[in-house]
Amino acid sequence: MKVSVIIPSYNYADYLAECLDSVLSQSWQDWEAWIIDDGSTDHTWEVAQNYQQKDPRIKYHYQENKGLSNARNTGLSLCNGELIQFLDADDLLSKDKLSLQVAQLEQHSEVAISYCQTWYFKSAAPDALYTDLTLKSNSAHPIIDGKGFEVLQLLIRSNFTTVSSPLIRKSIIEKGVIFPETVSNSEDWYFWLQCALKGNHFQFLSNSLAFTKIRVHGDSMSQQKLKMYYGELQLRNWLNEQIKQLSFSPEKKELLLILNQVQKEKLFKHVMLTGPLWDISHLTKMYQFSDLLQLLKYHKLAREHQKTIL
Repeated sequence: MKVSVIIPSYNYADYLAECLDSVLSQSWQDWEAWIIDDGSTDHTWEVAQNYQQKDPRIKYHYQENKGLSNARNTGLSLCNGELIQFLDADDLLSKDKLSLQVAQLEQHSEVAISYCQTWYFKSAAPDALYTDLTLKSNSAHPIIDGKGFEVLQLLIRSNFTTVSSPLIRKSIIEKGVIFPETVSNSEDWYFWLQCALKGNHFQFLSNSLAFTKIRVHGDSMSQQKLKMYYGELQLRNWLNEQIKQLSFSPEKKELLLILNQVQKEKLFKHVMLTGPLWDISHLTKMYQFSDLLQLLKYHKLAREHQKTIL
């Protein structure tokens, strides 16, 4: 089974070579890699050209800057593999990741998405690995083998996998699942939610040799906290409408709606309590995810809360 590795890159030339080396070192040899250069102004093109000369399986596509989701969707439109591996240009795959996940999908025809362990690391200390973005190893990787209601419950609580952990069947894409191009973050969370909403089967690969490594550095989008919070609140509004359209029993839909609402209210409260109290642009943004009474209620709580910690 041919694997298409889709690598969006925007001014990540300094990391791209190491990323491509991790693809070249794969024990699974039936692959192609698409570098989608999303309007880079650094030397991404030179790095890509060098690696194309090393291996014709590496392809290069340049486009004007259109954002991460568009770059990934472009890769999906160009690739020829039966299986898809997403890989950001600053991240890495373990040597046997593709081999082990291809074998899993070959043995389990009902499984559409094989996902594995994610490790986080800093460029300055690549051998020190952590289980979460905070680099404190406070979280355990959820293990699931299922679809539908079971997977949605987990995904509503949190995005339990990173974009490069899964290996997925291209048939998912052919059923209309793509990355949303109208949002500015949490794109992969939307993607996995779409997969789950359409009933695709997720299965964890419990093998220590299969993993992805996510680089944590100062310009990581995932560290821009307020932007992330706004994005998640927007996602939860979208998800609320998606749940209403499911063909689940009324009881199951109600449970999912309540779970999503609880998560939204917890986040809204957290952002109000810890965010800038008198920033008009912030309050205007938060008003989009609430009503005036809720905004005033939490603004009062925030004033009281921030007084106690001064």
